[in-house]
Amino acid sequence: MTGELVVGDTSSASAVRDVHGAAGASEWKCFARRTWLRGDWEAVEWARIPPGGVSGEHVHSRTEEVYFILSGRGEILLDGVATEVGPGDVVLTGLGTRHGLRALGDEGVTWLVVEVLGPRTAAVLRGAAS
Repeated sequence: MTGELVVGDTSSASAVRDVHGAAGASEWKCFARRTWLRGDWEAVEWARIPPGGVSGEHVHSRTEEVYFILSGRGEILLDGVATEVGPGDVVLTGLGTRHGLRALGDEGVTWLVVEVLGPRTAAVLRGAAS
């Protein structure tokens, strides 16, 4: 992919339901996947949950995520600890961390997700011994 530029926007985001076991609708868009990127990236994504919406609690065993909150207010749950987040906040959900996000207020929450491979998964995908 030498010299190529990946450009995306949220105009064609997908409507998804019941994300990670939570009831309700949300929006999601993948800007880039591992196959389009170099390095130990899994994906770069955009997500939005509406007012009162929830991205259910779940655990990643092969990737960790960085959430960059773009708009709205929410409550992130990390291993059972709730913390309020808003625009400009960055949250790391490390390998094995149980996490979920709930929208607070009447705006919903929009965030950018950068998902990175854990060391063992990256080694396997590179063909190296783990």
